[in-house]
Amino acid sequence: MTGQTEHEAFESDHLDEFGDEDAQTRSKSKRKRRFAIAGAVIAGLAVCGIALPFTPLMPVKGVVVDGNDVLTPEAVQAQSDIELGTPMGLVKVRRAAENIVQDPWVDVVTVHRDWPSTVRVDLKERVAVAYLQQPDGAHLIDTEGKDFLIAEPPVGAMELVGVDVENKEQMREAVAIAASISSGARAQVAALEANGRYSFVLRLHDNRRVVWGASEDNANKSLAFETVLQREGAEFNISNPELITAR
Repeated sequence: MTGQTEHEAFESDHLDEFGDEDAQTRSKSKRKRRFAIAGAVIAGLAVCGIALPFTPLMPVKGVVVDGNDVLTPEAVQAQSDIELGTPMGLVKVRRAAENIVQDPWVDVVTVHRDWPSTVRVDLKERVAVAYLQQPDGAHLIDTEGKDFLIAEPPVGAMELVGVDVENKEQMREAVAIAASISSGARAQVAALEANGRYSFVLRLHDNRRVVWGASEDNANKSLAFETVLQREGAEFNISNPELITAR
């Protein structure tokens, strides 16, 4: 009887062990299934997140233009060829930038997506500091001396008179003077006249004259010119900006 009891007890112990192993296996399987389901859900969400910008559910709602002065935001958007409602992921920002930079007024442009629904255009426009009157119209000159457009001169662009367009050095010196003058003061200048080979004179809209002299020390002469604009007199000489003379 004792041997039989011990044998039965032995078998019972093994059955308990086998049962525990089955339970552990089932638990592991459940955990694996839960992890698999969670992984599938995460993967699905990731795929949806990747695909969403390429669907009408994430459209372009606006094109924001910064840095423009001459060009209107509407004109820049039209040049970009970006249509409102286009899925954000399908906006070709490189092509938009290439389109916009074709405008003569545009010097540098950057186009980028501003998620979730805006395209931003950052511009640097050319500044027409001077112009040359030619038979075919007014040639606008920027701060680098580039003849970039034939158009009506904007406020602040001074006419270059007596400047030889074939004389690159003289043109460079004239543009350096024009570019050194602030936009507000430049608006009061009707023309920058070449007075000999190395001397220039500013003729103001009120017929006053300011002798600038050579294209040198332009920053200090520009400050002297600002001072002259506040004074009474018909003619000034700022060729030496530390000793302004008037008559």
